[in-house]
Amino acid sequence: MSRKSLPEACFEILSQKLPLDRIPGFDDLEQVKLLSGEDGGGLKIYKGDKINRVVMVDFKLGEGAPVPHHENRPSVGAEIFQIRPDFTYKLPVFGINSVIMKDGAYYFDTDFSFGFDLVRDYNFVAKYIEPIQDMYAKFSLHPDFKIIPLSEMTTWVRTYISPLFITAITTVDKVQTVFDLASEYINLWAKMHTEAAPVAGDFKELQQSRIQAQYAGMKNTDRMGKVLLSAFGKETFSKFFKAMS
Repeated sequence: MSRKSLPEACFEILSQKLPLDRIPGFDDLEQVKLLSGEDGGGLKIYKGDKINRVVMVDFKLGEGAPVPHHENRPSVGAEIFQIRPDFTYKLPVFGINSVIMKDGAYYFDTDFSFGFDLVRDYNFVAKYIEPIQDMYAKFSLHPDFKIIPLSEMTTWVRTYISPLFITAITTVDKVQTVFDLASEYINLWAKMHTEAAPVAGDFKELQQSRIQAQYAGMKNTDRMGKVLLSAFGKETFSKFFKAMS
């Protein structure tokens, strides 16, 4: 039996808490080909209450695509799971991404992307972020993970990350620890979701503007994105990026 992917594990956790419905219209992206003609995996998109879209991406990279920011070692796959809320509500985007190397190394990062200013909302920080400090410390110090220092991140990544950002290296045989971390983050997101009420005024537009600016910068600077662009070609990559943003 094949190993459960990160997006599958995350979807299973979230769907146990919230009903999700498939969004039609993305059939051409559910199974795509690499420029080489090999199977490239694909994506699936869902929606739910207070949720604009849940995106599951499972890219296949054949025998391996060299990754410049990982010593040009070959990657055989990349995974993404993202929850994008209805920005009428005070809810962050949740995302977790992985890069699976041919030699068994497993790189991942996870974070909440906030469309509002945490510095100006101490009550939100005190209610949701401060109480999980012990959990954050547990995974930041977990023996299964080698935390990647922020100095190895691009300037743009360091510009938009939240206090809950984690990026680390592990191995495919320890991926359950990554699933456990994702479960904690999704549980926190679900708690925010349950308690979130709509915010009046231009709140939705302000959140959308900030997140869209973040994605625009990522499109130009994301290092793994450039690997995927080479593997899939501009047309397919643009479709993926549009579907996710």
